[in-house]
Amino acid sequence: MLNETAEQNRYHRARSAQIAASRDPQTSGHAIFWEYNDKVLQEHPPADGPTPVCQGCGEPWPCGLVETAMQQAGVHS
Repeated sequence: MLNETAEQNRYHRARSAQIAASRDPQTSGHAIFWEYNDKVLQEHPPADGPTPVCQGCGEPWPCGLVETAMQQAGVHS
């Protein structure tokens, strides 16, 4: 995405943070939680464009599931 919105950028930061958190020795023991959180992030990416919608559910992006998943990964607005 060349001209991504701030929320789309936030999504990409959350994906990176998700990977790092799932490998961190302090939090890696919560494998089921991180697997579910990663699944939500993978299934609900933003569509390209100035007003993206969720590709997983069609709601305005970020949808409720992705908002929670991004916050769980430590990326807040």
